[in-house]
Amino acid sequence: MNHEINLDHTPAPDAETIQLKRTRNSQLKIARIPPEILGRIFRFNVAEVGNPHFAEIPKGSYNFLFVCYHWFQVALRTPELWTSWGNSLKDWKRRHLRSGIYVLDLILDGWDYGDGDFDEALRDALRDRVARDVVRKVHLHSDDMELLTTIVSSLIPESGGVRPSSIESIVLSDVDVSDLFVRHRFPKLRNLHLSGHFSISSWDHLKSTTTTLTNLSLFDNDDPTVSPSAVPTTSQILSLLASNPNLRSLVLGSLPINDDGGCDPRPQVPLHHLERISLSGTLHHVFPILHRLEFPEMMDRVEITLHDCTPQGVLEVIGPYIRDYLRRDPRFKDRLGMFVSSTPSHIAFKSSIGVGHDGLNQQPRRGTIYGKFLVLFSQPIHRLAAKRLYTDVLALLSQESITSFEADFSVTEETLVAMPNLKALYLVGPVMSDRFLLPDPDGPNAHKKLLPSLQLLHLEDTGTVDSNWEPLVAYLAYQTSGGQAVSLDLIGTHVCLEVIERIESLVEELVYEPDPEQECPFDRCPLAE
Repeated sequence: MNHEINLDHTPAPDAETIQLKRTRNSQLKIARIPPEILGRIFRFNVAEVGNPHFAEIPKGSYNFLFVCYHWFQVALRTPELWTSWGNSLKDWKRRHLRSGIYVLDLILDGWDYGDGDFDEALRDALRDRVARDVVRKVHLHSDDMELLTTIVSSLIPESGGVRPSSIESIVLSDVDVSDLFVRHRFPKLRNLHLSGHFSISSWDHLKSTTTTLTNLSLFDNDDPTVSPSAVPTTSQILSLLASNPNLRSLVLGSLPINDDGGCDPRPQVPLHHLERISLSGTLHHVFPILHRLEFPEMMDRVEITLHDCTPQGVLEVIGPYIRDYLRRDPRFKDRLGMFVSSTPSHIAFKSSIGVGHDGLNQQPRRGTIYGKFLVLFSQPIHRLAAKRLYTDVLALLSQESITSFEADFSVTEETLVAMPNLKALYLVGPVMSDRFLLPDPDGPNAHKKLLPSLQLLHLEDTGTVDSNWEPLVAYLAYQTSGGQAVSLDLIGTHVCLEVIERIESLVEELVYEPDPEQECPFDRCPLAE
């Protein structure tokens, strides 16, 4: 069925046909699915996958109503299916008269759909929903700022005073939201996303009308152009965060904040439920906020994007916060990953991703953006400077307790000596050179085994000099000479068969997964199948 159904012009089947269909359908396994689960399946059929703001409603998506009586009844009792007018003004005009709607998700995806006219009838319909307080979401995007202003003004109560609103989610860009927060209280608002060129008359109003936010995102675009009246002070941002103690996700992007001494010695702002935080701006903008926030012991992700800053500046200003975060989070007690990238410029710390060989952490495949704690730079940085930052931060940690270490840069002899209890070492993109993982014969560690506790060595996208794998063979022979064979992973790199046979005799277990598209440099080995 390729056409959207019309419930008003659907012929009713006769009683005998209905009974036969119900008897047949009752024998199907799908009839045993609980109604609430079936309703969620319907909801996912209607929604656009992967878009958190706009629920795409394609033609024909309601055809499941024709399957059987049971499905029809389940769909009618799944309110999420009927709460949206669509994504465009054309959809709004066609669906706003639909009966039975008791809540409304007001969605306008003006980037992909023609806006059309927001006529008087549609405005009256929206004001009616606002008067009955049945608007649940307000997600509006459009390059027509005048249209957005008109729609948002229709959300303002016509009577005087401040009214409570049942709105749970607001996503707005390029619009004046002043009156919206002056005339409304939002006791149910969980999600607030304001970006682009927006105006707000008072951040104190926003603070007083939002107390239950779990997701807050402000200025989340690369180059926000915020009107002067919308630029908050550090204290106003901190007060807003303090009034919403249940925040789980916080994004403050490209921070145009006026520092008013918000970093003075006042009580910290506790965010004990925070799971993800993203701060962006200069150190002058980021530090006063970071300085005053009291984070929980564990967070899923910390991301800081810095403008006009060097790695040395990071170490001096927010280095202590990186150190304290890594020390406090129990996930970093024994597992640590450190990664450097030049394009885009970022450095990342992570605790673990996935479970792999022998129950130890398996290195994520190439192309992944790593990090539980991610520091990004808006301008290119020298890779050596980023490595130096890693070395300095690592020196602040209890390296003796680390049992699993991951890195995408060459690990120094001093680093390995400082981690004697290391059981798993993951290296991405190492270059196989002389004395690989072996001590300097003329240095202070000449008679020490650098990795006395190592059980697993994972090498991914390994580089060699003239396809010479002798440094790896030499290291494995050195490790085996002490009666301690390791398991070895060789991922994403071609190794000739005769070398593989030599390696197999020197390791406890070998996992070899070459790049199937990488040819043998000597034309001796067929492509992996």
